[in-house]
Amino acid sequence: MKDFNQTMSRPLVSVIVVTYNSRDDIEQCLRSVADQDYPNFEIIVVDNNSEDDTVALVRGAFPSVVIVENNANCGFAAGNNRGIAASGGTYVAVLNPDTIVERAWLAELVRPLEERADVAACQSRLLFYDRPDVINAEGNDVNYLGFTWCRNYGNRSDGATEIQPTPALSGCSTILRRDVLDQLGLFDEDFFMYLEDTDLSLRIRRAGYQIVCNPKSVVYHKYKFDRGKKKFYYLEKNRMMLLLKNYDRAKLLRIMPAFMFMEIGILALSIFRGWFKQKILSYAWILRNFRAILSKRAAIQRRGNLENMFDMMSPTITFEEIQNPLLARVVNPVLGAYYRLMICRGSKGSVST
Repeated sequence: MKDFNQTMSRPLVSVIVVTYNSRDDIEQCLRSVADQDYPNFEIIVVDNNSEDDTVALVRGAFPSVVIVENNANCGFAAGNNRGIAASGGTYVAVLNPDTIVERAWLAELVRPLEERADVAACQSRLLFYDRPDVINAEGNDVNYLGFTWCRNYGNRSDGATEIQPTPALSGCSTILRRDVLDQLGLFDEDFFMYLEDTDLSLRIRRAGYQIVCNPKSVVYHKYKFDRGKKKFYYLEKNRMMLLLKNYDRAKLLRIMPAFMFMEIGILALSIFRGWFKQKILSYAWILRNFRAILSKRAAIQRRGNLENMFDMMSPTITFEEIQNPLLARVVNPVLGAYYRLMICRGSKGSVST
């Protein structure tokens, strides 16, 4: 049993796990979380109306876990927001159900936030569950056109333990200051899933806070790269929303030639790969919700403009899962050249770390 005085001397962390038909993964995940050497945390499972017996399993095996049951699949963003609303922690840790964490996972997530007041979020080192010596992600990289991918994906885990800045969060395993969330707002539920973590990352940086990765906070992730048509719909819809919401008019104008170049290519790719309908539906969603997006952008701009936003972004797209000769020989050289000529030249300063 944990020492009472030790427990009370450490900030309470609310660990939130959003589930949807997660019966095959959730028990192993929660057992690893429950075994943490950090002395003061609560576990909140938010179930998005699972059709299997996820809730019954959690309720029977983990009676101390708080369960929030949604009456529909409201997505990753809204699911986590429901968990945050039910939480009481100074910090909020977001964790995927298809993970297993090491005993020091939570303590090492908390440590950078306790050591530095300017760090608002800390990211775990994600390793592949079936290849535990290979990195799945150490946060996310972000291209200036809104494409986002796993940082250091596929690299060998070299044993490095130094805390490093990362451009954006991966919602698979991260910790956030609750007071910063209260200040900036929670995950944007219009994203539903994908890029809601990038959107929040940009808001965190705009407020002057830092985002880091602590390699000592280790997670084993049962990751599979999904190429389903529905995923491409959400990725494209959310990428356009991310840009419209977070870029001011000057930044949108600056990226427009490169954006149009990529849109033509993506439309052609969607026809070739069979998700042209999903691409058109993503445009339709943006048009239907255009005024609401602009309203959100206006609210963000009132908090100040992040002049050096582009400095944290990648000029090219380097995600290993989508590399091909066209991307390597045509797309990336064009994007890189445009970044050097029109994007990087216009930025001011660099993101502090």
